[in-house]
Amino acid sequence: MKTCRVLLKITVYLTAITLLMTVASGCWSRKEIEDLAFVVAVGVDMSPSGNIQITAQFAKPEAMGSAEGQKSDEKPFWVATSEGNTMFEALRNLSYLSPKRPYLPHNNFYLFGEEVFRESGLKPFLDLINRNPEPRLTAHIGVVKGATAKDLIQAEFEGMPMSSRALQGIMNHLTNAWGTIPETTIREFMDRMESEGIEPIAMGAKLIPFESDFEIEGEVSREQVKATATLGGTAVFKGDYLVGWLDSFETRGLNWILGKVNDTVVEFPQPAAEGKIASAEILRSSGKFKVEVEDDRVRARIEVNTVGNLGGVQEPVDFIEEPELWTQFERGVETAIEDEIARTIATLQRLGADAVGFGQYIFRRKPKEWAKLRDRWDEIFPTIEVSINVTTHLRGTGVILKSTESR
Repeated sequence: MKTCRVLLKITVYLTAITLLMTVASGCWSRKEIEDLAFVVAVGVDMSPSGNIQITAQFAKPEAMGSAEGQKSDEKPFWVATSEGNTMFEALRNLSYLSPKRPYLPHNNFYLFGEEVFRESGLKPFLDLINRNPEPRLTAHIGVVKGATAKDLIQAEFEGMPMSSRALQGIMNHLTNAWGTIPETTIREFMDRMESEGIEPIAMGAKLIPFESDFEIEGEVSREQVKATATLGGTAVFKGDYLVGWLDSFETRGLNWILGKVNDTVVEFPQPAAEGKIASAEILRSSGKFKVEVEDDRVRARIEVNTVGNLGGVQEPVDFIEEPELWTQFERGVETAIEDEIARTIATLQRLGADAVGFGQYIFRRKPKEWAKLRDRWDEIFPTIEVSINVTTHLRGTGVILKSTESR
């Protein structure tokens, strides 16, 4: 009896080991890195023939240098363009141009040319990105103003080998040092698009050409950058359709409301110095809003609190002799921020796009009132009464209290 039990245990163990060896012997869906072409940026345009045009930027690791410090003269990326009746077909057609399989999980940007929105909205493109398991929903979405996404994908930056990394750096800098850009991912865009009472936004991009006609496809190396690019401003949508733009400071106005300004510089008329400008460095800020509903009358109250330091003045000032000026400087900062927010609200109401989320506030906190307003929100939003209250505390003047003056 004891022998039978021992044999049974041995049989079970051998069976388990055999099964584990079978499972661990390999991955049926493995992808060898040598067979993949890593896509780091994707541009979407409408071709002259009416097809969807995809421009992909691929990383070229072998041109980035080796561990021994050897550096290649080749540019560290290459660009390919393909077309198709659908975005899926256009992406698949990249295979005709790439000896390696285009691989999307490392892509950081989806950039759309304005022409795309004259033909259709974003839903067909977002459907592919959301349905396919490869694209990351944390990739950022942007709209190229006044140019094609293909042109911007080909832009380069002095001192940066990869233009996609340069765009990432500019985006981080504008987010953390200015607050003049919305750092919107694909997931955030879709969340806004599917939510009640709030409209989607995307970051804006702009091409800066150095030559009127440029084409870098197929070039191995060159000594001159032919075009660069910058980011800034906000593309405003209703649903998945582009309806207008916020400029950089209107974008910062939106970010003041949403509490997304981390660090920035605010300029304002210098108190007691006609025609002169002063500046303040905002170190941190917070923003919130409340919405009140009385019958069909909707009122919103925006509150923003900021803390910062005096940055600089154009006319010498002595806070030791004139301490009352300090309060006037704080009021100057508050007025400047209030003006930015007011401009933002006016533009959004003119576009009829509630990118702030006043409607979402009602939907979440007052669902019964929202049920009455939902169908007429496009008419109600442009008429909302908005009050703005900004509080600023300047806590420092740098290392001096009195400006340097000549004799």
